[in-house]
Amino acid sequence: MKNRKEPISFWLSIIGLSAILSACVAASPNRDSTPTLTPTPEGTQKTVDQRLPKDSLAYRGPMEESVAADSFLPGTNIKYVGIRPDKTAEINIGGQRAFKRSGDSLTWKGSPLNGVDVELRDRILWYGEKQLQLVGTMNLTIENVAPKRSSIPQISDKRVSNLIVHKVPVIYQVKRGEAIPGTTLIYQGKTEKGVQLAGLPKDEYPYRLIGDTITWQGELRSQVYLDLLLRTVAYNNDNLDVTGWATIILVSNNQNQATNMP
Repeated sequence: MKNRKEPISFWLSIIGLSAILSACVAASPNRDSTPTLTPTPEGTQKTVDQRLPKDSLAYRGPMEESVAADSFLPGTNIKYVGIRPDKTAEINIGGQRAFKRSGDSLTWKGSPLNGVDVELRDRILWYGEKQLQLVGTMNLTIENVAPKRSSIPQISDKRVSNLIVHKVPVIYQVKRGEAIPGTTLIYQGKTEKGVQLAGLPKDEYPYRLIGDTITWQGELRSQVYLDLLLRTVAYNNDNLDVTGWATIILVSNNQNQATNMP
């Protein structure tokens, strides 16, 4: 038996739309041909955090996650024990018992891997005998980033215990001569053939037009990988605007190695 199940897509749409609208409001166009977005490696977050080192990346966006009964929320020390006789959800948070209902908050801030900090702000959508469904927002910061092309761990529909996966929307403006955040791809400027990129494999076509995809897969730091899928939105000789999805994959040696942060 489980509490009333609300459509996940509805809640994610609300959260995602709010994030995108906030990004659009924060952007301040200064030319007619190409909308200007504040350059930042923080996805839809447009306020640049001056305290963030140049070799760090931050990803922020909506998230949804299901947690099987008697299992941990990936990358945390939060465990869904199961549903109680009084119809509340029993959750173990760092060894302490909590009893929750649909709509209650569930937050966590910690480090699933060295050099990676995560903050989750979730609400319980519904729960039952088999699983707990969460929806909310995620902030992820990665330190000492040194991108390099490489193969990435394969993600399947069946959860792999040592993989922690976060997928967030991103919006970037890249200046000519600079790299797309988290990648080795450098914007070289506008040409007759479209956007010209450097840092691609030698046999890959380096030009993109508006609406074309730009992809990159590789390692950001030890045990941290990025699968980036972007589309070209606008460009001129000085700037390239792109938007898309960043999938961050953390490879954990142990599900329970996550540590809480004060």
